[in-house]
Amino acid sequence: MRRPPFLVAALAGLAACSPGSDVPAAERGVAAFHATLDAGRYGAIYSASSEEMRRTTSGEDFTRLLEAVHGRLGRFRAGTTRSWNDSRTTSGRFVTIDYTATYERGAADENFVFRIDDGRAALAGYHVDSRALVEAPVQPSPEPAEPSENR
Repeated sequence: MRRPPFLVAALAGLAACSPGSDVPAAERGVAAFHATLDAGRYGAIYSASSEEMRRTTSGEDFTRLLEAVHGRLGRFRAGTTRSWNDSRTTSGRFVTIDYTATYERGAADENFVFRIDDGRAALAGYHVDSRALVEAPVQPSPEPAEPSENR
């Protein structure tokens, strides 16, 4: 029995846009983000980001954010993807990843949005939530005062 050509084309179209097919590219993007963050190459993260990111955030502001994140949280240790959303819109293909990260000085919930073009993930949005970012850093104890000889 011969299948109608439109059925074959429809099945091929569905296979080409299977949900989650862009997630591996986005997860590689998350790994590259953390490696570049740890290397202190904040400008490189911004330069490789999508046009959406560069239109809404200046390089200077984004660099200040990443300096604060890295300065307060320290080096990235490990993380896991909590959830993802792979969407195709009239503006393009995007993957959103909600991520739980462990850094050397605290935990963080991170949200990444990647624009996917030709299998390449470009950062389109980054949000981070961590108590370590808003708590005052631990201050060292003051040195005891030298005893005064004129008492």
